[in-house]
Amino acid sequence: MADALVEKLEACFAQVFPDLGQSEISSASTDTVKEWDSIAQVTLLSLLGETFGLELDFEEFESATSFASVLELIRQRTGHA
Repeated sequence: MADALVEKLEACFAQVFPDLGQSEISSASTDTVKEWDSIAQVTLLSLLGETFGLELDFEEFESATSFASVLELIRQRTGHA
């Protein structure tokens, strides 16, 4: 299941950040992706909620500033930690 989770998350990142190459997604962060601004953060939050069937609030999500931290948050929220 973890692989499917990662694949879904990669698809979300690819949709929000279409200029990222597949190999760049797993290392993406607010420091490395100039397009990752507050609007992209809200867009990603909305897409993740839709994709994973979760209700995420912005405060909970504001510390998720990299692919790895978003993955950890999704794993915690879905019980796949």
